[in-house]
Amino acid sequence: MRWECSSGSTIRIGLCAGLMLAWGLTAHGREGKVWWNQFRGPNGQGVAPTARIPADFGPGTNVLWRTAAPAGHASPVIWDERLFLTAFESDDADELVTLAIDRDSGAILWRRAVTSATEGRFHTLNNPASSTPAADEKHVYAYFGTHGLLCYDHAGQVIWQRKLEVPRSKYGMATSPILHEDRVILALDGDGGTSRLLAIQRDRGQMVWEQPRSLFKAGWSTPMIWRHGGAEELVVFGSKRLTAYDTTSGDELWWAGGFPPETVGVPVAGDGLLFASAAALGGRGDDKLDAAATWKTTVDEFDRNQDNQIQRDEMTEGFAFIQRPELPKDNPGYGLPVKDMDILLRIFDHDRNRVISETEWMQTMAGFEAHSRPVLLAVRPGAIRNARPAHVAWEIRRGIPETPSPLYYRGRLYLLRDGGLLTCLDAATGKERFRERIGAPGQYIASPIAAGDKIIAASVRGIVTVIQIEDELHVLARNRFGEKIFATPAVAEDRLYLRTVRHLYALGQ
Repeated sequence: MRWECSSGSTIRIGLCAGLMLAWGLTAHGREGKVWWNQFRGPNGQGVAPTARIPADFGPGTNVLWRTAAPAGHASPVIWDERLFLTAFESDDADELVTLAIDRDSGAILWRRAVTSATEGRFHTLNNPASSTPAADEKHVYAYFGTHGLLCYDHAGQVIWQRKLEVPRSKYGMATSPILHEDRVILALDGDGGTSRLLAIQRDRGQMVWEQPRSLFKAGWSTPMIWRHGGAEELVVFGSKRLTAYDTTSGDELWWAGGFPPETVGVPVAGDGLLFASAAALGGRGDDKLDAAATWKTTVDEFDRNQDNQIQRDEMTEGFAFIQRPELPKDNPGYGLPVKDMDILLRIFDHDRNRVISETEWMQTMAGFEAHSRPVLLAVRPGAIRNARPAHVAWEIRRGIPETPSPLYYRGRLYLLRDGGLLTCLDAATGKERFRERIGAPGQYIASPIAAGDKIIAASVRGIVTVIQIEDELHVLARNRFGEKIFATPAVAEDRLYLRTVRHLYALGQ
């Protein structure tokens, strides 16, 4: 799974009109400035092309201010001199908070709270405030899965709110609202036929249209607007397929199948193409599952009599179906915890002798590999109904991120996987430029962003790696914050805004 957020920059319309059109008019503030005003910044692309961010920063270097922040995984969003953030407070996580913070000083300007309307279920890596708000020149729009959608003005006055039924999901919600023209758009994908796509009028909160998505199970992606050849399409990534809708009516235009059942990342666009990626079930990023590595890890940890088999009596409390041996043992993605050992035994024990052999393990894992495959798809514009195969430019099944969204920048596509594995592709062709580890291991929930000539990647362990944008890996710095990081950073006017689990930082020279 994965959950993340934003970043922004300042440029003038006269200098960068084409680029700003690609980002969308809703991010424009006074004097033509473009603000990091939604999940992953303008149009969710994670790019601040003119920002100048130092390579070395915090917590004791280049810190402009630091403010204590309540719990939550949502990223900060920015409009003019205000920064907005969602969070949750109280022991039972039923108080859902929206904060406005002065961007220059870090002072909290106002705090507004609502109460959870219903009880939610959350994965270990999720919480009630994982959805990032969106902001425009008048309002901030905050979505909480256990409450609904709220609209405040910049002074903290409630303008409207809509209570929304919680989509059914075993992991909880993480999708974020986006803005297009005079509407707030929200994708609410859940299990049991509850999925739907909403367009709500910004100023009054009235429903403009609602599009059922009954074929889609729970998902955690955020929509984006794909602009190409004078056209605009609302793109929504969901279980097993990528779908485009008419922005005015919500009518379905086209789709591309072949994706795994669980999708998280935001699609990105560039070089005339649309890119979407999803890891296989369990977070696998390569088409081939390294069954030998998972077997060795399992035997090393649980085979007490060292006979290269797993006996039923060795499947004691703490035994797990190990999927990701490259992660730390205490990481939720390391292995699937098992409550009923006999059920797991029946899956692997083909000859029913209450022992799992290496051969049985390999056979079962081969079936698991075939059940779900990772993929990154590059789609050409112009599709009508099914985009396959005529409008698929290329696809790959290697190095696919589990939670972080892909990053398109300057003709390159960057993919960041757990373990700090960074892949750089030529966006037009899919040709691999490099695939290397950045030297900051562990899990990645936040997505990489581009700021000027640098890529910024924050790991859950709290290491923020700064990488020079080149056709080979060049790490400039690894900055250690000593706190976990789940939220994607935001950028505005040469400042990096970084949320850790306990603080919000403003970083810059």
